[in-house]
Amino acid sequence: MEEINYPLSREQAVAKQKACNICHTGCLDCHYTPTKERGSHAMSRIPPALNCTGNGRSTFVCHAGTMERRRGDSYLGNDFSEPAGLPEDVHVKQKMECVDCHQTGPGGMGHIERRATCQDCHPEVEQAMARSMHRNVACESCHVKILGGYEMTSWGPGMVLSRPNPFKKYSLYYGPQAPPILIKDQKGIWIPTKIWPNSMGGFKNRVQPKPGLVFRWPDGQTRDAYAQLGTFSVPGGNNNYLAWIQVEQVAHPLGKSRTCGSCHDGAAQTAKVAWKFFDTQGAEPFTGSQKVVADRNGLHVKDIKATSSITLMEGGKIENFAAWMKLGDIWKTSGDFSIPKSDPVKYRKLEAGIRDAMRKLDAEDRELKRREANGDDMKKLRRRWKEAKAAAVHGAGQVVLP
Repeated sequence: MEEINYPLSREQAVAKQKACNICHTGCLDCHYTPTKERGSHAMSRIPPALNCTGNGRSTFVCHAGTMERRRGDSYLGNDFSEPAGLPEDVHVKQKMECVDCHQTGPGGMGHIERRATCQDCHPEVEQAMARSMHRNVACESCHVKILGGYEMTSWGPGMVLSRPNPFKKYSLYYGPQAPPILIKDQKGIWIPTKIWPNSMGGFKNRVQPKPGLVFRWPDGQTRDAYAQLGTFSVPGGNNNYLAWIQVEQVAHPLGKSRTCGSCHDGAAQTAKVAWKFFDTQGAEPFTGSQKVVADRNGLHVKDIKATSSITLMEGGKIENFAAWMKLGDIWKTSGDFSIPKSDPVKYRKLEAGIRDAMRKLDAEDRELKRREANGDDMKKLRRRWKEAKAAAVHGAGQVVLP
């Protein structure tokens, strides 16, 4: 309370807490699965993915908030993503539920493993990766290509649960961001992230900026980070605005890999973003865009602009729901976020080698399928084929960098 410049009553704080509790769960949120056939008291021992995403049950519990709508790394995709129409994860196509990978840990029921690994199902790929120069690159760095969710968050005066509140969260700036920006985590592993600007008005004291990224859990419990940009003042605005860049690890939707060139054609990374604002307060829906640039000079969210006209609602103020329009080009921090650039000659040679290996593997695959269809036992040869394919694709790259 000492850090804010507005009175916040108990009733206002309770209203905010209720809004926060939308994303927190109890037993029924996962296991309650009523159907017409089974009745209204039906439970499922293994929670279906629809329950995990929350939105599949017309609610905003669970990952409908943090995953689908904040970070935007959708698992179910399609109508369950925000914005709708993002691709579904490859594991959805295999009829896999969330808990097939995120299993119950040693703490028992409810103690779900947050960080699933690929090695249980794809050991040959993990082994090939461990021998390659990409051993410090997470699988999802290549296999996640697009994200949704928040593209902007602005905290300012508004209505929360039908009551005036100095800290209404204007976050319904939804749109696709592609591709994810790769950063190094606390242990030097390259991971994909969702990045977007945040601001909160009403701060009493000045906050100094910090260079680079700050990991929320330095010991690695999570790999989420932020860039503290400090406080800024706007003439006629909402006191001091605390500004930061949110940087959150993502892991879905997994699918066909990015091309090698999408990372190694240049050292700089650029993610393109298009969004639509459609909150119930502040302004009528409008559209906008921005870029996220990560290079050797730092991390920069730039070229933020509205691409359609803005019509204010009654009582709406730009500095509340769109403080970014007043704050200007402040969304940047220092550091080297560039990706190592490949040697062009070695890169082309490697690509040619992979294509040649894949032609041979495809021919062997057709022969294995023919013999399997005839009833021959090909398990041993099929396992060796998988190992060879993993070595050809995921074990590549030892000679790409200069």
